[in-house]
Amino acid sequence: MKPIIMLRHRGLVWLLVSLFMLPVLLGLCGTVAPALGFTPTFAPGDGFAQILTDPRLLPALGLSTFTGLLATFLVLAITVMALVCVHDTRWWSWMNAAIPPVLAIPHAAMAVGLVFLLAPSGALVRLVSPALTGWERPPLDWIVPDAQGWSLIVGLVIKETPFLLLAAIAQLPALDVDASLRIGRTLGYAPARCWSRLILPRLYPRIRLTLLIILAFNLTVVDMAILLGPGNPPTLSVLLMTLVNDPLSRAAASAGALLLVAVVGLSFLLLFALEIFVSGIARRRRQSGVRGHGFSALRVLGKGVVMLILSTSLVTMLLLLVWSFTRRWRFPDAFPAQWTLSNWSTRTDVLMQPALTTLIIAMCVAALAISTAIAWLELERRGAAPRLDGIWFVPLLVPQISLLFGWQAVALWAGLDGTWWMVVYTHWLYTFPYVILILAVPWRELAPEWGHAAHTLGAGDWRVLWRVRLPMLIRPLSQAAAVAVAVSVALYLPTLLIGAGRHQTLATELVTSVGGVDRRVVAALAVLQSILPLLAFVLALMVPRWQSRRLARQSTRSLTRTAVA
Repeated sequence: MKPIIMLRHRGLVWLLVSLFMLPVLLGLCGTVAPALGFTPTFAPGDGFAQILTDPRLLPALGLSTFTGLLATFLVLAITVMALVCVHDTRWWSWMNAAIPPVLAIPHAAMAVGLVFLLAPSGALVRLVSPALTGWERPPLDWIVPDAQGWSLIVGLVIKETPFLLLAAIAQLPALDVDASLRIGRTLGYAPARCWSRLILPRLYPRIRLTLLIILAFNLTVVDMAILLGPGNPPTLSVLLMTLVNDPLSRAAASAGALLLVAVVGLSFLLLFALEIFVSGIARRRRQSGVRGHGFSALRVLGKGVVMLILSTSLVTMLLLLVWSFTRRWRFPDAFPAQWTLSNWSTRTDVLMQPALTTLIIAMCVAALAISTAIAWLELERRGAAPRLDGIWFVPLLVPQISLLFGWQAVALWAGLDGTWWMVVYTHWLYTFPYVILILAVPWRELAPEWGHAAHTLGAGDWRVLWRVRLPMLIRPLSQAAAVAVAVSVALYLPTLLIGAGRHQTLATELVTSVGGVDRRVVAALAVLQSILPLLAFVLALMVPRWQSRRLARQSTRSLTRTAVA
């Protein structure tokens, strides 16, 4: 490679890394400075003094830790049960088909659907009232909402289990599960024992990073905590959001954000310690040689729990759709008494403007994420860029609120807060890791012989990229674009803080509207927020088929011309 070209490549490598790490480093510095008093407004120690003396801190900290850790443990347990109990059964294909649409549902829309399902006046109570309960009015002492955070735990488990399950399923082909099960059965082990002793010890390291991302999210989530969590005390993230809106409490909010980083770090250490402990127990049990038998009751329970989670996700979306077309639905009627289209036709100002803003931002973010991922992977293939898989996931492991507090302060200082491109840039920071994760493996595994053959025919590097590599990778590229759209549509906190309230997206409008706007309008907002990523995933399935048909027609025309000649 010519020196001048190598120099350009290195400059592009440093540019991409700098663009990615700049918000992370400046954001953390912008959070640390007010917390430690390195600002003209606050004296050193003011932030920690305020937050540590706040009587709401300990309850909020305990609630966040309890809900985050328990939800993550349940997500892992249910994922393991699903793999052990559903694999190689007639339910396996159904589960695989149900996961993508469930994953496409944004967190806020899922939370609103659960509220409509589980609330005192929700669909679940309506179905059994008054025949089984005798209730003519919504009960006052219903289980939702609750002060212990169980509703939030249920929401997190329902939303995050499909994510971990999909990550685990994607790793199964590399483990040759069928061969491992055959070997285990030959040695006299039941299927459950084969999984626990032969497959899961090799699978867990491959999904550890995904589990850490889920743990960090569960501990620090804001939108779902606002919609499903208790209000007194709130979770620590929600408490910090109330503090950051007060200029006099900005230092306390920054100090609390650093405490949240410490909580996430300690939770990671706890997970690593449990991993070592469980690995030691599993190693001793493997060495004992005990075969044991399958657990029939556990298999039935595992199938039931997985199907319940996926079915509940789809039911919540159906419930939102019903509410969006409802005109009158009095309690305790099980079904609406009157239907209408006016919830959509007369509220276009409330619905269409946020939807258009969300769509434009999501498309720009997806295009930017795909372009930068292709640029990085191509530089890596040419030997100009190192493999830096670890740093791409830093924004997903650091609490959003801890990073965005500082990044907002930097944007405010630079006069860039509320600008459209700053919102897109921040969305890109959280979508790029998912895009690079999806594209990295197929890009690296693409046989180089295809490029060599094109070069032999006189094609340059750019022509090989556009006419050979990208068409051959159209399926993962389409999937990555759909995921980027889904992630951008669901982002609430980056839009709220960096957008400074000037960019009304479906996520921000949905969280703001709950509790203060007509339930039918809230349902319409949630439906719109769910439709956009669903359409993106549908297009991701159709684009490769369109390309295959186009290539088939071109091949037919070429053969026809050859035959005529």
